[in-house]
Amino acid sequence: MMSNNIEAVGGAEAVAGCTGNHPVLEILDDLVRINSVNPYYEEGAPGESDVACYVEERMRRAGIPVRRQQVFAGRWNVVAELSVGKPERALLFESHMDTVPAGSMENAFEPQIRDGRLYGRGACDTKATLAGMIWAIEYWAARRDSLPRDLVLCAAVDEEAAFRGVLRFLEEDREHRLAGAVVGEPTELRVVSATKGCARFAVETRGKAAHSSMPEEGDNAIYRMLAVLSYIRDREAPRLEGLSHPLCGRASISVGTIESGGQINIVPERCEIQVDRRILPGEQPDVVREQFKQALGAELPSDTVFEVRELLSDWALDTDPQAAIVREALQVAGKLGLATEAVGVPYGTDASKLQQLGGIPSIVFGPGSIAQAHSKHEWVDLEEVIQAATFYATLAGVQSAE
Repeated sequence: MMSNNIEAVGGAEAVAGCTGNHPVLEILDDLVRINSVNPYYEEGAPGESDVACYVEERMRRAGIPVRRQQVFAGRWNVVAELSVGKPERALLFESHMDTVPAGSMENAFEPQIRDGRLYGRGACDTKATLAGMIWAIEYWAARRDSLPRDLVLCAAVDEEAAFRGVLRFLEEDREHRLAGAVVGEPTELRVVSATKGCARFAVETRGKAAHSSMPEEGDNAIYRMLAVLSYIRDREAPRLEGLSHPLCGRASISVGTIESGGQINIVPERCEIQVDRRILPGEQPDVVREQFKQALGAELPSDTVFEVRELLSDWALDTDPQAAIVREALQVAGKLGLATEAVGVPYGTDASKLQQLGGIPSIVFGPGSIAQAHSKHEWVDLEEVIQAATFYATLAGVQSAE
């Protein structure tokens, strides 16, 4: 149980109508100025190290014990722990530090404020949530005698690629008792208790190479792939339209890439596509991939040689609506004038790993919309950033009624 007497941190002026000098906005500006593009997507990109140093330094200045978790060479998680002797209600704030490349975004690392919005790469996904979480834990570091639970902040690497940061956190902190977790992502200030996961895999067809002047001597792997693509479009995609979840919507499948051939005068001997299958709570990525392989094999001509290879497996999130973290979050949302019904989203986050591998009841919450994430004009509403920071700090201060 929890107390019904929830006080908004910072008072009403921190909840609405305050987009001036709130300190969380300075933190956000600092973070966006730091290039933390994930090197998985862009060779030579700096990765998260400078953001990690920034977070580490702020935690040290606030008197909060902080440590690094090595994930890759030169890339590490930052874990800060504000312990007040109440580990049974310990709450984790987790947000990732990496971003996708700037792409065609101009002045991506020079934040611009226009019409109450801050523009810049990572502003929405997810430096706004990280800024809010930093501010919240600093707020309580100055008031630790009144803090009703231990707090842990994990600023993680590699969410935009393979979730290695949160997996490393779980490997090292396996015995850490955490009563709940809030993962920062753009949710439009809605409490998210369910997300889709994904099973990403490659499908390769094989044929026989030959000179293009005598194609009949070969077996064109691209033509073999046509049957695979037809199966996905005409059989698998329509089947998934009938598979849905009340919060997350329908399962889906999409072919994202196709690659084959090396020269125009050679009949290609292999062709590969990469498939993104979004899974629902209750589905397991390994099972989904194997079922696809079996169904595809039954549909293709018997002489077709093909292989299905795993690329990425990620679980869906499905947190019990009666879990304390969900009920507390919705009470805080109501106090702050936000939506008081938990929702689902179609994208994946670090939260499913915390739940699946760590057994940590988790929600996702943050300012901004996924529609702005990764876009040429990525932005976040400053009012929402302040509201999110207030939400995080208020949730941390919820008293137990037990």
